[in-house]
Parts: sequence; structure tokens; C-alpha cells
Amino acid sequence: MNVYNLLRPGLQVALIAGLGFLFSQCGNSSAEKSQMDEVPVEEDIRYETIRVAASRPASELNLPGELESYYETDLYPRVSSYVKALHVDIGDQVKKGQVLAELEAPELTANLTEAYSKVKAAEAVYGASKGTFLRVLRTSRTLGAISPVDLDASRTKAISDSLAIVAANAHYNSVQQLVSYLKITAPFTGVITDRRLSPGAFVGPGGQNGVPMLKIKQLDRLRLRIAVPEAYLGDIRRGNPVQFSVRSFPRQTFTGRINRIANSVRPETRSELVEIDFQNKGGQLKPGMFASVRLPVSTTNEGSLYVPKSAIISTIDRTFVLKVVDGKAVRVTVQKGDESAGQTQVFGNLKPGDLIFKTATDDLADQAKVKTQLVSQ
Repeated sequence: MNVYNLLRPGLQVALIAGLGFLFSQCGNSSAEKSQMDEVPVEEDIRYETIRVAASRPASELNLPGELESYYETDLYPRVSSYVKALHVDIGDQVKKGQVLAELEAPELTANLTEAYSKVKAAEAVYGASKGTFLRVLRTSRTLGAISPVDLDASRTKAISDSLAIVAANAHYNSVQQLVSYLKITAPFTGVITDRRLSPGAFVGPGGQNGVPMLKIKQLDRLRLRIAVPEAYLGDIRRGNPVQFSVRSFPRQTFTGRINRIANSVRPETRSELVEIDFQNKGGQLKPGMFASVRLPVSTTNEGSLYVPKSAIISTIDRTFVLKVVDGKAVRVTVQKGDESAGQTQVFGNLKPGDLIFKTATDDLADQAKVKTQLVSQ
């Protein structure tokens, strides 16, 4: 008799259901495996790159600059002393020669009195030796009254005593000069921008680790320093007017004149330092302000290189773009020029058609291997 037929009908149904479930699970596992095989593997990172474009240079350069006071200095005491009084504070307008602070050093005052007394003592000694010499000289006119040796000795004594007066006066003047240092005066007309010490503080060589007492800056005349790219140095002339603006007064345009040219191109940036003088009447502008300078230049037929602003990275050390050479990202130092419509003019070891990163990054090391994808600007 067949075993299957001997099973009860309920057991037959359970057996068939179990076999059906087993086959269905095997089918599901095969389907899931097939779906996993169809999931695409994540591709390698590809950096967007562009070609360096060439176009005609602008007739006006927009260059960044910084305003500086024409004169500025830190005021230090020249002698060891104590601060007796301060007559100025931060923001005070001062004139040339004005007393800003007074110091006290009792030992210097005592030295001055001692030096003065030595001058008077030397004068008294010289007066006596000079009188003796004159009497000996008159007596020597009588034949045989005074020996030649005595006459020469009195003359030598008078000369020696006169030279002692000269030495005493020199010492007195030097001490007097030191005493004059106890008054700190303004070297030029300007504004006090910082005060570090207070009355009672010890100052001088080694005092307070060389901290300046006051800082003074000239405000009625400012310097504006800019770095002009080498390609435009032929358009720079002393006396040329230059317009600039600052963020504090966005609706105003200021005008200065080129006054100094460094006459030396910096090899790391291929630019030359140019100083513009500005008569800051009323003190509207302040030293330390950043300015945007519009420098007129002549348009030539030569092409200039332009890249997106995003392709340039500026660090403390240098400004550079990432150039692709043989599948590697190479940092190329550049100097920025004109900026317009999101494009920046650059000068450096680049030529039209070079492949560079559209958006540069400082995370990649120099000479790092990369995969790129050429896109349009």
C-alpha cells in the first residue's frame, strides 16, 4: 500500500503547504540577489574643469588696496623713568611739538645739577690760571725777572684749564639732553590712536618689555598702496589721477594721485607696489580701510587670460589655481587683475586652452591624481 495514501487527509494538506512555502522562499532569495546585482556601484569623484579663455584686457583695472597714514610711529621713552603725567588719550588731536607726557627721574635731575657745578668750578679754575699767566707775561718783559720755563708752565696751565671748561660743558649738555627726554613730544601733527601705560608705570630700556607709551598717526594725508600686475606697468605714471571707493561710503568716489612707484617687480606675484597720495581733508577716511581702486590702463590687442572667480584660491602664502597636468592637480601661482561679470583676469604660468578646476579646493594636495570632467564656463 502507498504510504502517501495511508496519511490522513489533514496531514496531506500540511505537507503540501510546507513544500509550497519552501519553494516560494527559494524563489524570493533568487529575486533579491538578482536585484542586488542590478544596483550600480558608486562611481569615482570627477572634478569639473574648464579651459582658460583669452580676451582683450579691460581699459580700467579694479584692484584692491589699503589706506595707511602718511606718517605713523610708536612713542617710547629714551631713559629709565616713571610716568609722571599723561596729557593725551586715544582720539586726541595733537600738534607737532606738543607735550604728550611727562616723566620723572630724580637721579637725572641730580646729575644735571652736578654737571652744572662742574662747569662753574672749571670756569673758576681757568679764571685763576689765566690771571696768573697774564701777570707772569707782563713780568717777563723785565729782563731776567721770569725764567722762560716759568712762562711756559703758566701758559700750559691756562690752556689746560680752558680745555677743562670745554669738557665740563660737553658733559653738562649731554645730561641736559637726557633730562629733555623726560618730556614726550609729538613728532608731527596727528591723532593719538593708542595708549598703553598709566601714571606711575616704570618705562625706559627694558621697562614693560618695550611696550610703547603712545601711538600717533597722521590723518590729514594718507597713502593708498596697490599691487599693479606686470602687464600694466607701462601705463603707470607719477601724477596720474586715480579714483577709488571704500565700503564705509559706497556712494562716494575719492580721487588721489600716483606719487611713488617701487620700480621693482615682486617675483612671487609679478606685480609692482604703487603708492597713491590722498589729501584727507576733514579726516573722513581712516588708516586701515580697504579700498577698491579703479586704475585707468590703455587697451591693447594682446589677449589676457580670464577665469571664474571660483577657480581662484587665496591663502596666507599665495594665490593659485588648480591646473590639470597629466591627470594631476598642480597648484599654479597667479596674480589677480581686473574683475568683471564673475570673471577674474589672472597672470601667471598659464596659457589659453589650459585645463583648470572650475571650482578650486584647498583640500587637494599639490600633484594629487584626479579624475576630471570638462564642462562649459
